[in-house]
Amino acid sequence: CRRPPWPPAAMVKKLTTASAGFLLNATLDDVTEGRASYTQTGRRKRNRDKAEQRTQEIELQAEKAPRLQAKWLEDERKKTQLPRPGREASEGGAPGEGGIGVGIEDFEGGDGTLGKKKARRMAVLAAKKSREAGKKGNAEKRAHAVAAEALKGKAKKTAMTPAAAELLQRCRRDPAGEQRLLALVAERVSGNPEKELEIFDVFFELHNHGSDATTKNLALLSAVAVFKDLVPGYRIREQTEAEKNQVRSKVVLTMEKHEMTLLQTYRRLLPAIEAAMKRDGPTFANALSALVKAGPDFNYRQRLIHTAVRHANSGDAGVRRAVSEGLQDMVEADQRLEASKELVLAVGHIAQTTAAGKGGAGGLHIELLQVFLRLQVGRAESAALQEDTGAMKDADDETRKGLAESSITQGSAHLEKAEAELLYEVFCVYLRVMRQRHFHGRELIACVLVGLARWGQQVNLELLLEILQELRHAVRDAIKQSDELVALQGLNCALVLLSGPSQALITDATWLETALTQAFALALPSLYSTHSESAEWPPARCYDLAGGTSLQYSRKELAATLEAESVPFLVLRCLDNAMRCPHGFGKASDGVLATLLEALFLLAAGADSFVGMALLREASTLLKKNRRLHTLLDPEGGLFGLGGITDRAVSIAWQLQPLACSLAPAPARIGRGLADVIRGRRALLGDIFSARDAKSWLESEFPQHLVALLEAPKPGSQKVQPTRGAASFCDSPEELRRRIGDCGGF
Repeated sequence: CRRPPWPPAAMVKKLTTASAGFLLNATLDDVTEGRASYTQTGRRKRNRDKAEQRTQEIELQAEKAPRLQAKWLEDERKKTQLPRPGREASEGGAPGEGGIGVGIEDFEGGDGTLGKKKARRMAVLAAKKSREAGKKGNAEKRAHAVAAEALKGKAKKTAMTPAAAELLQRCRRDPAGEQRLLALVAERVSGNPEKELEIFDVFFELHNHGSDATTKNLALLSAVAVFKDLVPGYRIREQTEAEKNQVRSKVVLTMEKHEMTLLQTYRRLLPAIEAAMKRDGPTFANALSALVKAGPDFNYRQRLIHTAVRHANSGDAGVRRAVSEGLQDMVEADQRLEASKELVLAVGHIAQTTAAGKGGAGGLHIELLQVFLRLQVGRAESAALQEDTGAMKDADDETRKGLAESSITQGSAHLEKAEAELLYEVFCVYLRVMRQRHFHGRELIACVLVGLARWGQQVNLELLLEILQELRHAVRDAIKQSDELVALQGLNCALVLLSGPSQALITDATWLETALTQAFALALPSLYSTHSESAEWPPARCYDLAGGTSLQYSRKELAATLEAESVPFLVLRCLDNAMRCPHGFGKASDGVLATLLEALFLLAAGADSFVGMALLREASTLLKKNRRLHTLLDPEGGLFGLGGITDRAVSIAWQLQPLACSLAPAPARIGRGLADVIRGRRALLGDIFSARDAKSWLESEFPQHLVALLEAPKPGSQKVQPTRGAASFCDSPEELRRRIGDCGGF
């Protein structure tokens, strides 16, 4: 179309020649400036309107889909990723977004079509990518197969490293030379493991092809002794082919190489120690124990723990003791409770096999259940107290997750879940043993009862009632069989369970009073020593002679030993829990308490003098609190029943007579002055008892026996002259009275 003439004819005025040019120029300039300003104003307005419209659209989109932190981080990652030629649009996003992504659209034409040359190139790249993916998959399958073979103990023999082969070539192949080489290799690997770990093959070679049996055993023992100090406290993850192709720094590559060398060494060491334990368990039991303590968080933890549990239940007592000590140390140092759960599952499998009649003649041994008593249940409460909840109150989920991953300790929520799962498995084992207690020994049943008393209050009420029924049957069977250990442990467990939150239960607990008195009567033969049920005296791991001059003891180990292996201490615990339990003796009548005190004083009179002092202290404290029972101190005694033919007088004066006649100074002093101290309102029991309480007195049994040796003369220091003739002793009644003194009414 034709454009209209410019300027319009109406705007041209017919004036004179001089003025017409001036007016025409002025009119044209004004019109041009007005048109330019009108055009500029329209563009600014349109741009402003578009910007406002775009802002409104963005706000609407944000309201429809809120901008989360995870989405924002993902968008930023996509925007800042490095360019990769040939990357598809679905992988890298649009090419125009972020400014650095390169996709197929960058090579396409304006209409989005792909040329033939470019299509061929893309097909070649796709085929190459497919071949690389196939190679990676095959490599991962081969690595998985190698790891599976190593896990089964059938790993292929690998070639020896050149450094190890050179050392063996220069070594003199006789026992002395090979043992010197073992010492040299152990020193070099321990001193610089990053560089010298390649000569670790010397241990395996000498273990397999040593000159004699001693050298072969020393090679494997030295390997374990060196490797236990190199085990990291985490699990090494094998890298995939994609991770291996990534560019990494020299430090990272060195660390990865060292970790993989450690893992490959462990794959050969673990099957070797398993085979050695089957061949000669007593020799390598300590080595397996050391490996268990060092590697509970390392790779192949399940296999290591199951191997240790199997040998901790073997028929050799020495092997059981060595391996169980390693398991105890492992459980005590377990921070995440993962290794503890694997241990409990392994023991539960053995208990299930024993219950099914497939466990052989050995069955389940007490050493495994003694490890249960070292479980670190209660770490969740400690972790909750140490957590700073105020600082993380306003933090989002991503921040909490990142801090949890970077922390070296577990949170209270994770530990609570782990403890619940652990206790569930523990109670499964305990109840299986209790219901089939005829398959197990008395020591094992007593250990189960200790565990139930420790953690039984954390179960629900239905299971608690079921446990109480099992305890009732177990105590009655033990009393019928005259088994004081199981009877007292069962009574103590029942009293502890009924003293906690379950004391509001309405249940039949009348059997506790009669059963406790009968169990006390059965306990007299076991009151000859504080550690009556311990296989050793003093018990293992409790005392240590430091420097050959000072005696040190572990309060934790001694308390655990007294809890599980001491009948005198168990009697005191039953008495203490019975006084606190409302279903026991907490609300008992005077007649029931009088019968109980009579049994306690009878035990104190017939027990060992040292153990009797502790029983006298507890019984005297109970008698001094109940003034209505002071008539027990009279020789005639008192009647506390309902009368009738079956009622009898109860007195403890006759139990004090043999104590007053004791040759030991302390029991004699207590037997003579105890009645006056109990009756007196201002007299204190501490005036006649040297110990602060009964528990501390029992704990000091072994040190007091050692102190007595200081007063004994050294052998050979004094020469005793033999006397001629027969020695006269108490030839007359006057001499007898002079020696035994006044015993009060004797």
